[in-house]
Amino acid sequence: MTRSFHWGTALALAYGSFVAVTIAFVVFALGRPVSLVRPDYYAASLQQDQRAEAIANASALGSAVSLTNPTGRRLRLALPREHAVGASGTITLYRASDPAADRIVDLAVDAAGRQDISLDGMAAGQWVAQARWRAGGREFYLETPVVAR
Repeated sequence: MTRSFHWGTALALAYGSFVAVTIAFVVFALGRPVSLVRPDYYAASLQQDQRAEAIANASALGSAVSLTNPTGRRLRLALPREHAVGASGTITLYRASDPAADRIVDLAVDAAGRQDISLDGMAAGQWVAQARWRAGGREFYLETPVVAR
């Protein structure tokens, strides 16, 4: 004795399977962590003109300013000597793959305009170093990729 499915039964099974797969995907998606690049991304996007001006200011300094990673375990910021006295700002070590790992260090350059930042304790891999400082009434911004070892 052979039994055949009625077309209505096949349609109900297909629709039921679609609903089950959709619900399973929604449950899966709701369980995934959602992290933004930064929690205030909209407010930060409104500051793009000021950031572009700060980048231009830093570029105008030429080779007098640099942000380097000479050893893979240390980050070195070099500012012009005239900025060393009155400069204030921060250096952000940004990790795109893990926003909780970001680190912010206050700017504290020596008389020669240099500051070394240890990368010990940071996860190995790609980071972005972002230096923001204010000197002489002007804003400056410098960004460079960093590989921590």
